[in-house]
Amino acid sequence: MKNVYDNKTFFELYKNHRSESVNRNNLIENPIMKSLLPNLTDKCVLDLGCGDGKFDRFLIENGARCVVGVDISKNMIADAKKNNKERCFDYYVLDMEKLDTFEGEYDVIVSSLAFHYVKDFDKLLKDIYNLLTEDGILIFSQESPFKTAIIFDGKEQKNKIEIDGKIYYLLSDYQTEGERKVIWNKTEVTKYHRTYASLVNSLINNNFKIVKVLDSYASEEAIKENENYKKENDRPIFTFFIAKKNSL
Repeated sequence: MKNVYDNKTFFELYKNHRSESVNRNNLIENPIMKSLLPNLTDKCVLDLGCGDGKFDRFLIENGARCVVGVDISKNMIADAKKNNKERCFDYYVLDMEKLDTFEGEYDVIVSSLAFHYVKDFDKLLKDIYNLLTEDGILIFSQESPFKTAIIFDGKEQKNKIEIDGKIYYLLSDYQTEGERKVIWNKTEVTKYHRTYASLVNSLINNNFKIVKVLDSYASEEAIKENENYKKENDRPIFTFFIAKKNSL
């Protein structure tokens, strides 16, 4: 898993974007993730790709007994420690692809928009399974396979067209899984495309029971903040899964 978040230019641009109140993370992804959480009373939660730790504060405020966050970025972990100085938070710099070196037992494992950076999804799920308590729950979001599918070769300027005022999104390369290179915040970023079938089957094959699958949508509140978000409902940009550990 490559780490771009410790690149100074990338990290500054990313923080500037996230500091804006009107963005897709704050108005679309984050509210849906919060709505999917179970009762957290007295639960210990592991946050994979915890970022700046702001979501972790929400977990504690809603009953979690402890929250442990891991992230590949030293910059992110530094911000998370700064934002959450209480003893109920623990943070570690760790590549999720090396999660098998991590110890602990967690009732709930969450991850927000990080799994599409991981090359070996099956190994990640095996490692998560081993860290969950009996009947533990995994909740994660990632970029929608409809969004990660397209392979850009530099010629494409857009992945959508407009006809009679309606946006139509282009879809290609869906069945061709694997590495995708995109330019984001003036930096080349590596992501990994997997089909919905692969995501579902990987969870099943690694002894998880799928409880819920949800595609993102723009709520009325989000559209009030930015009318352009109405177009997001023509194509999901995020996908969400809730899966429960099946004890062997």
